[in-house]
Amino acid sequence: MLCYFIYYLKSECLKSLSVCYLAIFSFWGMFFPPYSAAENLEYVEFSDAFLRFSVDATRYSEGNPVSPGERRVDIYLNEQWIGRQNMDFRLPSAESKVASPCFDLKLFDELGVDSSKVTAEMLKQLSIAAICVPFNHILPAGNAIFDENKQRLDIQVPQAYLNRQARGYVNPKYWDDGVTAATLKYDYAGYSSRNNESANQTYQYLGLLGGLNWQSWRLYYRSALNRNDAQGFDYQNLATYLERGVPSLYSKLTLGDSNTDGQVFDSLSYRGFELTSDDRMYADSQRGYAPVVRGIARTQARVEVRQQGQSIYETTVPPGPFVIDDLYPTGQGGNLNVIITEADGSEQTFTLPYASIAELLRPGTTRYSFMVGEYRDNSMVEKPTLVMGTVRHGLSNLITANGGGVMAEGYLSASTGIAFNTPVGALAFNVTQAQTKLPDEGKQNGQSVGVTYAKSLPETNTNLTFASYRYSSDGFYTPAEAMRMRDYLQYGETKNVDWNSSFPNDNFRDDDSFKYRRRNQTQISITQGLPDSYGSFYANINTQDYWERHRRDMNFQLGYNNSYQSLSYNVSFNRLRNLSTDNWNNQLSVSFSLPLWTKTGAPRLSSSYATARGSSSVQTGISGSVGDDNQFNYAVSAANNRTDDNGSYHSMGVNGSWLAPYTTVGGSYSKSRDYEQASASLSGGVVAYRGGVVLASALGETVGIVEAPDAAGARVANYSGMRLDSRGRAVVPYLSPYRQNDIELDPKGLSSDVEFKNTSQKVVPTAGAVALMKFETSSGYSILLTARLIDNRPLPFGAEVKDANGASVGYIAQGGQAMIRVNQTEGNMLVKWGDDIDERCRFDYILPSAIPAQGEFRQLEVICQ
Repeated sequence: MLCYFIYYLKSECLKSLSVCYLAIFSFWGMFFPPYSAAENLEYVEFSDAFLRFSVDATRYSEGNPVSPGERRVDIYLNEQWIGRQNMDFRLPSAESKVASPCFDLKLFDELGVDSSKVTAEMLKQLSIAAICVPFNHILPAGNAIFDENKQRLDIQVPQAYLNRQARGYVNPKYWDDGVTAATLKYDYAGYSSRNNESANQTYQYLGLLGGLNWQSWRLYYRSALNRNDAQGFDYQNLATYLERGVPSLYSKLTLGDSNTDGQVFDSLSYRGFELTSDDRMYADSQRGYAPVVRGIARTQARVEVRQQGQSIYETTVPPGPFVIDDLYPTGQGGNLNVIITEADGSEQTFTLPYASIAELLRPGTTRYSFMVGEYRDNSMVEKPTLVMGTVRHGLSNLITANGGGVMAEGYLSASTGIAFNTPVGALAFNVTQAQTKLPDEGKQNGQSVGVTYAKSLPETNTNLTFASYRYSSDGFYTPAEAMRMRDYLQYGETKNVDWNSSFPNDNFRDDDSFKYRRRNQTQISITQGLPDSYGSFYANINTQDYWERHRRDMNFQLGYNNSYQSLSYNVSFNRLRNLSTDNWNNQLSVSFSLPLWTKTGAPRLSSSYATARGSSSVQTGISGSVGDDNQFNYAVSAANNRTDDNGSYHSMGVNGSWLAPYTTVGGSYSKSRDYEQASASLSGGVVAYRGGVVLASALGETVGIVEAPDAAGARVANYSGMRLDSRGRAVVPYLSPYRQNDIELDPKGLSSDVEFKNTSQKVVPTAGAVALMKFETSSGYSILLTARLIDNRPLPFGAEVKDANGASVGYIAQGGQAMIRVNQTEGNMLVKWGDDIDERCRFDYILPSAIPAQGEFRQLEVICQ
């Protein structure tokens, strides 16, 4: 070791005298420390004696300088984003050079700091006014670090000093209602076909969804314009409604046209008022169903929850009873294994059954809905008034109860049910009693009984996703069936209504189809995985029969999926009843897909064979995407078809889409011996707000607007193909309401004259909000400066460069170089590295007229005098 020290010292001293001194002191301190660094850390300062020039480093003696004032900062607690808010920064003392954020009792409450861990004197001061001192002066076990470049305040607090909150929880205070804005989403589709045996057919559709946002209120208007050759134009007002969230109730209020959630009763269309729980407002760890884990730890213990061999939760608990009630829901489940590892190394384990269905809720949680309005059905003459209420409550890990009622003129219905989480699976029972008064037929009473079951078997890789059975007696009517039947019996023979077209989605097309009610209904869905990469099977069965009609509808699907290296293949068999012919039809399909080469994003070659009653086809095609952002999608296919009626013939088709900057364009064309078809589509959106009008290639319910002045062309990293327009704006089309959304800008490709102060932001919008995210930019002329003194020595490392107005524009780095940005093409600069008159110099500059290439900087060499 000593030999190495001597060799290193010799080599370094030959290079630089200052480095030689530094090496000597470093090794001396390594072998002979004069005092404990931990005890004297506050006295350690950087000495400029190691540099060739004297540089004033005292401004960094307390860390990076932070000037006092108000800032809008992102607050993080233990690496978890809490929210964004304005905070005051003040100097703790007159001698201090680093301003500290000001903390008050309100912020401590929002952070969830346990007040019992703060001294009574400090709590009293916090309750009177904000305290602007380092965080560890308030809570010795905590710490806070401010990053001025990112405007981010990182607060670290031990878990034992925090009140417990659900994972993923975001305080409603930070929910963003967005800005006042008008939105319009449009979807256009045009279709034209020509058949040798009939005239040309042309169809056009334009769907519009307009919105107006003001604070937490959302006004929506949905309409559709249809046109065909036979009937011409047809405009329909589909729905108009007003909506807003009610955060204090974790609920949503709707006024106007909408639909119920279908949790206890089948979904109903209504025009009226509804107040219902909004599950989206809850943290992810509080949504859906997952059991509560309870146990007792003897010591400070580590608790791990495992499912199907994977760790899904881990925490540390103090001695005594503990509760874990914020597990994330994991589909249909699989038993939970809980492992408690004590401080002495001993373990205790137990198993919790976990299987989930929609009816199950977490223990102690409640979901409800209440609606008053009129039943909405454009084919009916009357609009009967409805009142509906439902409630569901998690009684324990094992039991969830639900119930509800519907009341209308001539109709009364009540439902009650119970759901179980058992070791053999999730099971739910539901009973509904209904009384319907039909004109000229008197009262009809009936019951409907339903059973639902779900189970996941990790041991056999079996997932019984859904199995349900429902029986309805002869006199039972659902609310929708009752409203339609009453209206038909009163007005069906006299009103001018085409019943056949009024119910295009019903199972029958004859005039009295709606009079036949379901008797038995069964649905089963199961997936079975095979070992050793042998793929998986799936099966789906749907069957139902009806009162007053001797027939049964059945849809049976059986399939097998697997892959070998890059080759994927599927075999499926369907058996279903053709509603137009009332005949059974068996369908068999075999398909293959593989990339044409191994490079990522390579086009895929696919081929399939399908056969059904009286027909068969073999199809081969290529599909893929191209473009810097994969904004162009295409598919080309050719097929050989055979039918019993028309023999064998060939067909070909091509389709594609373009995710353009301001809209999405699509089209298709196909041709065969007997027909020719073409289609076109156009979709996108428009957002108008106080900053102007922005076009979008897509538009969802909850959106964001990005503003970054002078940053035209910057890419929104989270969304393929999205770039800022010429004014530095873009619409982020899909945001998750009541969830933390990360929006990032990629400056790659921008001019070096534009700099982002920060490239990412987080936002938690409320449902339907238009959230505004402003990214601060700095623009000017960027210069790679090489500055030397008059004796040709480089300027001192760390020297500050200031413009004619005294504003700092950069610092000198190695070799006298600096990256600076100025607003004028010519001017005067001051370089300062100390307080003495001989520790500063000035230089004049004139920028070269040539504009640098993209990604390059202007270069300037100057002599500072």
